[in-house]
Amino acid sequence: MVEDFAPKLVKKELGEEKVDELQTTWEKGIEQISETASDKDKYETAYKNFMWKWVSANNLMDTYQGEHGKNKYMEAAISAWKRKYIYAFAVEFVGSLSRKTAFRILAKRLAYQLQAFSPFSVTELKDNRMVLAVTPCKILTDQNGSSFCSMACQNIIPSWLEAEFNIKMNPDRHGANCKVIFEPFSS
Repeated sequence: MVEDFAPKLVKKELGEEKVDELQTTWEKGIEQISETASDKDKYETAYKNFMWKWVSANNLMDTYQGEHGKNKYMEAAISAWKRKYIYAFAVEFVGSLSRKTAFRILAKRLAYQLQAFSPFSVTELKDNRMVLAVTPCKILTDQNGSSFCSMACQNIIPSWLEAEFNIKMNPDRHGANCKVIFEPFSS
């Protein structure tokens, strides 16, 4: 996803030369995945590369445009997130589905999709609340993890959930652990 929206954003905001700089930065930070590596090692390397691309693209926008650039990056990321996950979370309304039922369906789908970022436990799932315990958070074990957490977990995903589904996401980070509460906003 970042490979699609970030170069377009950089080109529009900073010009073609900075797209080359972004590509060079990505290439320097990417670790090659060995064909002979175990599946676990391949996953770990791909995970680090994924985080590197997201964080380094955000950093480039920050370097050249400051807070304005970071905000533009967040907007582009949220739009990309919407396009990518529009169908993954679609709730089919057959007859009249109650808000509580719709929230539970959406919460379960969200929990499934978020596993890509870090292992977690669903410690509570009710008609109007889901709580995830992320202990420890895999994101925060990466050298770029704190930046990624601030960008994705505390900004992009909550903004997307609010805009698309009227759901509030409250991450509560304590060191390398996090508790995340999902609740519907009041109508």
